[in-house]
Amino acid sequence: MVHKKNIFFLIFVLFFNFSYAGKIKKAFTALSVYNYFEAKRLFESAIKKEPAAAAYGLSIIYYRPDNPFSNIDSAYKFVIISKNKFSALSIKSIEAYKQYNVTKKSIDSLQELIHHKSFELYKNKNTIDALNHYINVYITAPQCFDAINIRNKLAFDIAEKENTFQAYKKFIETYPLAKEIELATELYESSLFQELTKNNTIIDYENFIKNYPNSPYVAEAENLIYAFYTAEGTIKKYHDFIKKYPTNHNIETAWHNLYSLYTADYKTESLVEFKLDFPDYPYADIVNKDIELSQKFLFPILEKEKWGFIDSTGIIAINCVYEWVEPFSEGLSACGLNGKAGFINKAGNLKIPFIYEEVEPFKNGLSIVKLNKKYGVINKTGTKVTEYEYDEIAYFSEGLASVTKNEKYGFIDETGKLVIPIIYTKAADFSEGLSAVEFGGQSGFIDRKGNIIIPFKYDWADGFKNNLAKVKYLKKTGIINKKGEFILPCEYDILGEFVEDKIMIVKDNKYGFADINGITIIPIQFDYNNKPIEFQNGYAIAEKGKKQGLIDKTGKYVSPKDYEKINPYNEDLAAVCKKEKWGFIDKKFKLQIQFIYDNVTDFKDGISIAEKNESIGVINKQGKAVIDFKYDEIELLNSKYYLISINNKWGIIDKKTNVVLTCDYDEIELVKDSFIKIQRNKKIAYFNLQSGKFIWKQENFNN
Repeated sequence: MVHKKNIFFLIFVLFFNFSYAGKIKKAFTALSVYNYFEAKRLFESAIKKEPAAAAYGLSIIYYRPDNPFSNIDSAYKFVIISKNKFSALSIKSIEAYKQYNVTKKSIDSLQELIHHKSFELYKNKNTIDALNHYINVYITAPQCFDAINIRNKLAFDIAEKENTFQAYKKFIETYPLAKEIELATELYESSLFQELTKNNTIIDYENFIKNYPNSPYVAEAENLIYAFYTAEGTIKKYHDFIKKYPTNHNIETAWHNLYSLYTADYKTESLVEFKLDFPDYPYADIVNKDIELSQKFLFPILEKEKWGFIDSTGIIAINCVYEWVEPFSEGLSACGLNGKAGFINKAGNLKIPFIYEEVEPFKNGLSIVKLNKKYGVINKTGTKVTEYEYDEIAYFSEGLASVTKNEKYGFIDETGKLVIPIIYTKAADFSEGLSAVEFGGQSGFIDRKGNIIIPFKYDWADGFKNNLAKVKYLKKTGIINKKGEFILPCEYDILGEFVEDKIMIVKDNKYGFADINGITIIPIQFDYNNKPIEFQNGYAIAEKGKKQGLIDKTGKYVSPKDYEKINPYNEDLAAVCKKEKWGFIDKKFKLQIQFIYDNVTDFKDGISIAEKNESIGVINKQGKAVIDFKYDEIELLNSKYYLISINNKWGIIDKKTNVVLTCDYDEIELVKDSFIKIQRNKKIAYFNLQSGKFIWKQENFNN
């Protein structure tokens, strides 16, 4: 028999469940007629006993926008409760809930709607807080990943707008999985470097390297330290840098630049001195190789329309791959490749890349180059000394070079600095500390600082030589000193050059001579025939009435005055001409060599090249032919050999008249010591006079 209390409890439970089931039904009925207040009250009172259905109903109320309870977060909260509780229902309850359309499908559908609506709501707020709220609350929403990306992008945009390393650091620490993290890290490193080195000082860069040794900008900091420290480009600065920053990655470059500057002339002596002065140079093998190469002379050769070099034994030292080459200057050769110019060393290694339109051979460690139709200057490391901005650049003279822009001239120094402004219409090289320049149509002189030393008042001015300079005013020429004082007034038609401290002065087609002090020591009395007259070995030509003689430095005749032509004494003999024939007299005016030659040269080393009967030979002081008169031309090649020509073809004989090369060649040129370059039919070859053998011939040279 059932206990009364148990029966009563069972009846209570059945009544209670029936009562709540009735509430759910009433709640959904109220919801169907949009009685949200009643429906909400009923669902809330049934939530404990019927959580799956009641939470579903509440979620609908909170989801819908047409009632005062609309709240998407609450809708999401209750749909999750409904979903969780529904999954625990018995089959009987699931069947019972179908009458209210509370099913797994309807709950999932409502959840999907809530996901979409909530995402749009918080996305449109476009704030990090709103998106963080969505991400934290709607953890089951598939849009949560999109929200994370949008949130991260919004946070990155804020950091990027602030553009400080602190902002990027905060972003990186807050959103380590953001897809912008790589870019944010790059910007963090960049802005950190810029901020901590904004004063642009060496100590800034030193501290940066010390405090951030793993930064990708350490190399940049090292580059800037190197650039600052070696800006002067001097040997001392490079060596000081090497000693102070031994771990800087530019050490190798600094050593090579130091080496290039020290050995700019590429002389063996300089290379040996470098080894002694810098025993710590870590590339001793390079120095040893350069010492060896500096003693070699390389000859340009042409094979299959490409140029290269051979050594003095005829072995190819640099392969023929270049469109053109220039002889080596200071250890580098200017070459052409693919229409551009650059430089190689004697080992054939590229030292300065082929990027220029034009290059000049190196002189004193500097080369004038052309890039993008403008000229600049580089040193032997290939470093730009000046910007490529000039229309023309002259060679350096006394440490300065004239530069041209828009047809105006100024001067740069060897560091590339413009030291004299580009304001002059003409400018000559510096000579003895001064340059003749033109301004406003008149010429004067400036010093190395651009100071006007001699005012602009001349029509023309020449450079200083031995502290004197020629100037022209009103079509007359004179000479001034460095104070601008006249040594010779501007009253002469022509002035010669000072030789043996005497200068020819010309007026009205007559000439005389003045000394270095401007004193006329030989009056203007001789006939000028458009040929400059200079003193030679104490004598000068004096001409009157188409007859010539020799005078000494006092103007006194020291020879007869009846020669058609006469040359000053050389090796105690003077060449003289009578009746269009030449001979030689001694200092006693005695004829030593008869008047039988059509032309002669002054004696040198005891011989004179003479012409007789339209043939050329060589005579000694006794008038004896030491080389027969059978050549069209004879030229002294060096102290041991003569160039000889027959029928426009050239050959070589020695001073004993032994034939070294027969007259079969178009051109012969002495290029180095005993080595000559020979051309025939536009082909070239090299010949060693000492060995008497060809060391190299271009293909088909003999044809």
